[in-house]
Amino acid sequence: MSTWYPGSMARARRLVRENLALVDAVVEVLDARIPWSSRDPGLDRILRGKARLVVLNKADLADPRRTREWLAWLEGRGERGLAFNAVQAGGTRRLLETLRSLARGRRAGRDLRLMVAGIPNVGKSSLLNRLAGRARTPTGDRPGITRGKQWLTLASGLELLDLPGVLAPRPPRGQAHYRLAVAGVLPEGSFDPEEVARWLLGWLDARPAGRRGLAAGYGTPAEGADALEAIGRGRGCIGPGGRVDRARAGVLILKDFREGRLGRHTLERPGGDHVAAGG
Repeated sequence: MSTWYPGSMARARRLVRENLALVDAVVEVLDARIPWSSRDPGLDRILRGKARLVVLNKADLADPRRTREWLAWLEGRGERGLAFNAVQAGGTRRLLETLRSLARGRRAGRDLRLMVAGIPNVGKSSLLNRLAGRARTPTGDRPGITRGKQWLTLASGLELLDLPGVLAPRPPRGQAHYRLAVAGVLPEGSFDPEEVARWLLGWLDARPAGRRGLAAGYGTPAEGADALEAIGRGRGCIGPGGRVDRARAGVLILKDFREGRLGRHTLERPGGDHVAAGG
């Protein structure tokens, strides 16, 4: 569990500082399921005073009621927020309109220049591709796939700057570690899938909506049965000797959650302990 993203986080933040003067506004992308845990506090300090739009991406996978609460929380802090789903085309026009309203004071006749920033694997590249109308930047499921600075010029009068993911300089701990792993932000191999899946199953089982999602996805395990064991056996995650491959079952459960098969869930709420404690 000692590995984090390779390379220098100081270099990533330096890229933001060096290019901030080139743009009119910043689009900060967060994961709508974990708005607090997916935000780099150091980035907030760097961007202070710059026109900014906070995009809660992957909103189609998050609890819509919680998303509304997070948007209200951002507004209460004087920040402008927008829920977005980069997979579907529905909200692209609204996003474009909001972006154009961010920096009214830019030089007349020049395209609006934006920086897109955030930690890896929150959907920055997918958002850029949606704005472009076709795949113009590298995307993938592997966190941190964007390697360097990229400008993307759009016909809609926008110039977008994409930078490598910005991260806090030390690995997350406690509940934030689980949330980031569950959402698919942490790189595979940096966490134990069985341990994280057990945390997720416990989180879901403690909530009515979570229990409904588990029942819809896996049925109701026998009373007292190990949920991960029962799910793994039911889905054919069988290893040598007929034993359940718990790591494989954990990977399957996490994949089901990330793809919305267990329902729409937000793993943290505004005003929770993570917000009060600053992490």
